[in-house]
Amino acid sequence: MRFTVIGHSCLYIETDAGTILVDPWLFGSAFWRSWWHYPPSAAPTREQLAPDYLYLTHHHFDHFHYPSMRKIDKRTQVLVPRFGVDVMPAEVRSLGFEAVDELPHGDMVELGAGVAVGSFQYGFDDTAFAVRDRSSAIVDFNDCKIRGKALDHLRDQVGHVSVMLKSHSYAQTYPVSYTAEDPSDLERITDETYLADFAAVAAQLQPDHAVPFGSMVGFLHPDGLHINERLVTPAMVAERFAEFGGPATTTVEEMVPGDSWSVDDGFSLADNDWYSKRDHHLAAMAGAVAPKIEAQIAHEAAITLDWDVFRTHFEEFLAALPPVVNKLVAHRPITFVVPSAEPEIYWSVDIGSRNVSRAPVPPANHACLFHLSEGVLAEAIERRISHFMQGIMRSHTELRRGGLASDLTFWGLLMVWEIGYLPIQKNLTKRVIDTARRRRREFVDFAPLFQGQKGFDKLTSNFAPEAVDAPKFTDVGVTQSR
Repeated sequence: MRFTVIGHSCLYIETDAGTILVDPWLFGSAFWRSWWHYPPSAAPTREQLAPDYLYLTHHHFDHFHYPSMRKIDKRTQVLVPRFGVDVMPAEVRSLGFEAVDELPHGDMVELGAGVAVGSFQYGFDDTAFAVRDRSSAIVDFNDCKIRGKALDHLRDQVGHVSVMLKSHSYAQTYPVSYTAEDPSDLERITDETYLADFAAVAAQLQPDHAVPFGSMVGFLHPDGLHINERLVTPAMVAERFAEFGGPATTTVEEMVPGDSWSVDDGFSLADNDWYSKRDHHLAAMAGAVAPKIEAQIAHEAAITLDWDVFRTHFEEFLAALPPVVNKLVAHRPITFVVPSAEPEIYWSVDIGSRNVSRAPVPPANHACLFHLSEGVLAEAIERRISHFMQGIMRSHTELRRGGLASDLTFWGLLMVWEIGYLPIQKNLTKRVIDTARRRRREFVDFAPLFQGQKGFDKLTSNFAPEAVDAPKFTDVGVTQSR
C-alpha cells in the first residue's frame, strides 16, 4: 500500500484492490473565499481524477468540495458513511455519480485482493477512514474526534496501524476569533488541547507513525487573516508529542502536499520551509488570489439579509427542538449584528424563550454578539447550512460573561437540525436505530451532555489546559465544527 498527500485533508491511496481518493478538495478555495490550501497543493493528475474509489468522510466543503467532485471521473465508485440520516448519497448522485455505496459504521468491508476499508463514525456528522491490506494499515482520522470506547473498537477492527493521520489545529472560530468579558471563557480550547489530543489518540492507537494532517489550510480573506498566527503547526505537534504522552514507539512525520509513504519504501518527504517562512508565503498567496477575494467582497456587498427569511429559518429551528432542551443548559439569546437593518440591527435567537426578535439594542441577557458579512449570512441561511457560519473563519463573536454554554450549544443544535436529526421524531426509523446500535460504545462518552450545565462543564473541562494530561479527551458534541 502507498498513499500520497494531495492537500489539506485529501489523500490518494494505492492498493492491490485499486486506488482510493479521500476527501477531494483539489483546488481553489472553500467557505466563501476564506479557506485556501496551505501549503499549496499541485494540480491533480489524470490518475487522481479517475480513482477506482472515492471516500467522503463528511459534508463540509473542505472535504466534500463540489467544484472538485465535478472534475472527477463519474465512473468512480463512491463510498460514503451510512449515517442515521440519508443525505450524502443523494448529494453525490446529484453531481453525476451513479455508483454510490454506503459503508456501515464499524465494519471492515472487503474490496478484494486482501484489501479492506472501514468507516468509523463519531459525533453527528464525521468519520474516520481505515484501509488495511495484508501487510499494513492506515487510519485517516482527518478531523474526526473519535476516542474512548469507540476508538478502542476501531483499533480492534483494524489491527496494528502503520500510519495514522490526524488534524491538529483550529477549524472553528472559537476561541481564535472571539473576544470575551471573562478571559477564562476563552480557555476551554487552547493550542495545548490539540497537541494533547493528537498525542492521546496516538497513545490509544499505538501506530508506528503519526502524521499531522487535515489542518493544511491558510485563511486569506481579510476577515480571517488574523487567525493564521493562531494555528497549531505540524512542527509544534512533533516537538511536544512526547511531552503530552505520545508513545515512544510512534514517530511523528511532517508531511506536505506531494509527500508520500509506502510499506516498502517508507516516507518520501520534500524539503519543507512552509512553516518556517509562513508569513512570507501567505502574503504572496494572498496577493495572487486578491482579485478573487475582491470579487467575493463585491458580491457579498450587494446582498442584504432579509428579516422574514431570517425569522422563518430560526423559528423553524426553534420549533424542531425537543421540549426539554432549554432545561439542559442555561440558554441566553444569540444576537446577530445586521448593520443594514438600522436602527433594529440586533437580531436575536433565544432558545430559552423559543423566540426570534429584532431591536435597536441587544437583549439585556444576550450571550454574545455575532458579526459576519450579511452576504454570507443570507446565503448560508438560504442553503440551510447556517451552522457552517461558526467554521467559516470570517466571523467575530463578542462573548458576554457566562455566555459560552449558550453560544456553543446554539451552534451544535443548529448543526443537528440542519443535517436532519431534528425534530426528534425523524430518528424513529429502522435506519437510525440500526446506526445507533452499531455506535452504542460512543454513548458512554456523550452521556454527560444530559446532565445540564454540570454536564457541559464536565465535558468542556476536558478541553481546558489543566486537563491536558488526562488519558483521553471527550469531545464536546456541540463544538464539533470540522
